[in-house]
Amino acid sequence: LLCSCGGPTTSSTPSPAPIASSATMGVAPTSGESPTTYTAVESIEPWSYNSTEGRLVRTAHYRLFTTQHDSILNARVPLFLESALAAYRTCITSPDSATGGDLLPEPSLKLDTYILRSRADWALLTRQTTGPQADLFLRIKRGGFAFGGKALLFDIGARDTLSIAAHEGWHQYTQRAFQRPLPIWIEEGMATYMEGYRYDIRGSSPRFVPWFNTERFDQLRRAAAQSKLMSLPALLESAPQQLLGSANDDALTYYAQVWAFTHFLAEGAGGKHRVALAALLKDAASGAIDSHLARTFGATGAARILAMRRGPGVFEAYFGDLAQASGEYNQFLRKLVEPGSRTAVVAGESPIITPAN
Repeated sequence: LLCSCGGPTTSSTPSPAPIASSATMGVAPTSGESPTTYTAVESIEPWSYNSTEGRLVRTAHYRLFTTQHDSILNARVPLFLESALAAYRTCITSPDSATGGDLLPEPSLKLDTYILRSRADWALLTRQTTGPQADLFLRIKRGGFAFGGKALLFDIGARDTLSIAAHEGWHQYTQRAFQRPLPIWIEEGMATYMEGYRYDIRGSSPRFVPWFNTERFDQLRRAAAQSKLMSLPALLESAPQQLLGSANDDALTYYAQVWAFTHFLAEGAGGKHRVALAALLKDAASGAIDSHLARTFGATGAARILAMRRGPGVFEAYFGDLAQASGEYNQFLRKLVEPGSRTAVVAGESPIITPAN
């Protein structure tokens, strides 16, 4: 089971290099790799960490430092990261979507992503990168985290490593490209929303399908059957860092529930919250969230709410009455975990919205 968390928006580690003005395309793949998977690569050069040989791969928006030897991952990760970034910027705020909004901003610096072959090397890099905060991140058993705009991951198999790269990629994207932090409930919700992906044909670009996430769905259904789901007010007050390392499934239930909550905001209650969700993302990116909150809570209240990153303040400012939304959300959850819903999730389709005949 995947577990991860996003760290602070700043760190003492060096900033990545500025994005190149043009890409050198057509780098030859290694033996057995499909040429189409390398259309995102600018350059490849040797790199090593802790005496383990690897390589540094540059794309338009990323620097990928890796020591893992999985040929599928080596072939797919560069284009996967670029495709994920495009999905981050468009999945909610695409101009041709119901929101009518602009794209979210492009990061001004390359995003550094580390995928190390072993957890031992990852743990060493974690201590070097996060310093006194390392013990928190080292509670993560599988996956990785984002800190100061960098993603630190270790290989947990091709499928799951790419999924966690999409999750942590959202965190490193907002840490670098957003002027103001999002509340934790939507920061983590959007990260889980981005985990679902598919490759329709070998060598193709990945297609991001937010509903295609049986891991989050199955955990949600288990928690619902055991009456362990949090109320919406409790969910808004929670943070995954509080739950890491617990002996039960609290952290996994939290991630499953914010995944479902983000789907609720994107399409639940007849889709009435989607425009507000797009506005929240755009306002955090541009910094306009401060003035939006100040109109409701005053400047001092807005600053306190943004600093806490938890609680109902941002939700109420953008989505309205919490009590009404709680009822709608509970109804959404009941429908989501109904018998037969998993068939739609496996297909990457919404169990909530019935396709037109």
